[in-house]
Amino acid sequence: MNGAAASSNDWSGFIAGVVATWNWFERLFVALWSGLGWPQAVLIMFCIAVVYFKAEIRNILPRIKSIGADGFELESPQPQIQPSVKQGELKAIPAGEFPHSFEIVSELVKKQIEEMSEKDALLFLLSDDVSWRVLWYFENIYSFIFGGQIKFLALLNQRGVAGVSLSEATREWEVHKENNKPQMDDWEMQPYLNFLVVKELIVIAGEEIKITITGKEFLMWMTKYGRSADRLW
Repeated sequence: MNGAAASSNDWSGFIAGVVATWNWFERLFVALWSGLGWPQAVLIMFCIAVVYFKAEIRNILPRIKSIGADGFELESPQPQIQPSVKQGELKAIPAGEFPHSFEIVSELVKKQIEEMSEKDALLFLLSDDVSWRVLWYFENIYSFIFGGQIKFLALLNQRGVAGVSLSEATREWEVHKENNKPQMDDWEMQPYLNFLVVKELIVIAGEEIKITITGKEFLMWMTKYGRSADRLW
């Protein structure tokens, strides 16, 4: 009983301290507003906003085209740059970058192959290495792919061998840009498609665009590992 009473008193003291602190801040803000007047109070709140949103403000300032009675006129953001590294250009991670984790995994692999023959160990290591490289390749694509590119892949997957004509792809592109105004006003379709071509997810043959086997497997990977198709642009 004495312990329960002491605990209750501790909580009561804590709550009383929180209430007292809140009341102090409330009186402080009231004093600032009434004592300094609205110009000074607005200036203080503006400074606080700059501190908390400095990253957003830094991104907006270079895009201001003009300032008028109606407010600011901003330029559309530039298209984001997507890397063009091909699957054959992937590089192994140096052991020195993560020595502790590297050593742990190295010991696990050694235990897995210690009872194997040299031939079986080679086949096991080859299969394991290739599997991890494929997963890393898809993870790398997903890190940079845009939402519209994923939706276009899904459309191509639905069409199968028929694919999509360039004219239909252009119409889909215009609808996509309209749905993402004004951010995509300055974007062009060809660089948007080039990322999918370089990553070997689609192939453009003449006037037709078709999904590749790699593209189909990338969509399967997304489904299996719970990657969302709802991404920006």
